[in-house]
Amino acid sequence: MVGTVKRSATMRTDKNNNPYLSFVMTVSITDAKSNTKKDMDVLVSMQNARKNDLALYSEGRRVVAQGTLDIRKKGEDYAFYLTATKLSANEVPGQDEVTGGMQFRGRLKNNDVIEVKEDRKGNYYFVFSAYSTEKVGDDFVSIWVRFIRFPAKGEDIDDIKPDWMQPKARVNVTGDLEISVYNNIFRFTCIVKSMEEYVKETF
Repeated sequence: MVGTVKRSATMRTDKNNNPYLSFVMTVSITDAKSNTKKDMDVLVSMQNARKNDLALYSEGRRVVAQGTLDIRKKGEDYAFYLTATKLSANEVPGQDEVTGGMQFRGRLKNNDVIEVKEDRKGNYYFVFSAYSTEKVGDDFVSIWVRFIRFPAKGEDIDDIKPDWMQPKARVNVTGDLEISVYNNIFRFTCIVKSMEEYVKETF
């Protein structure tokens, strides 16, 4: 993740009294419809940081952050939390961006599960959507992700459409994450590397 520090770093302690560094960074993403920018504010935390690092992540500094991004639904928008494993304020690219992998567990939509499409070169692929749900207070909130699956070399489109992909089926998916903005709304897309039906264990 490449962006700009919005709120300067501070040292905090967790519930076990372990210190960690915390700051807010902003990543600007272009809205594909209006060609304007939408800011993605990310709360970054990093364990085992040093007080000497605070000056590196002051307001306005450019920064590269690597780690695990947690996406949560917040009203009609989203909240982003990055547990960092590596931070750097040196030789930071000028262009904001978010790249990385996705691990997803959720449920397919209720109907029209798979849509087959064709690219400009005449190659077929399919698209599907799924949602992950969590309970917040007394309510359940869902985050939708759009998935794109390409056949591997030598595979046919029918070879990669498993029989278990039926309405409301549960799935585990790994792939490459893409975060975009359309009509001022964040959208999440995953280029599928592997997927399988999720069967909940019974005891």
